[in-house]
Amino acid sequence: MNPAGGSEPIYCSSGVQVLKAPTLEAEGWEQRTVTDPQRIGELEELYGTLGFETTTTPLDPDSFGEACTTCAVTACSAYVAIFTRKKATQATA
Repeated sequence: MNPAGGSEPIYCSSGVQVLKAPTLEAEGWEQRTVTDPQRIGELEELYGTLGFETTTTPLDPDSFGEACTTCAVTACSAYVAIFTRKKATQATA
C-alpha cells in the first residue's frame, strides 16, 4: 500500500521503486496491495462494501524499477495488483 497516497512511488526497500501505474493513477486509482490472484475476490468484496470500486492488473516486469530484477519476474508470475477509487455518487433528481 502507498501510505502517502496517489502518485507517490511505492518502495519495497530503500530506493527501490516497485510498481509504476501512471495511467491508473491519472484516472484516480490508488494501488492498495499486491496479492495472490485467488485472494482478489475477497478484497474486491471488502473494498466494495467500503464504497470503493476496484480494478486489478497483472504485474509487468517492465513497470518495476531498475533495481528490481529477479523479484519482479517472480512476483509477476504469481501476483496481481488491486487498485481502488471512491465510487462516484449519483445525483438524485
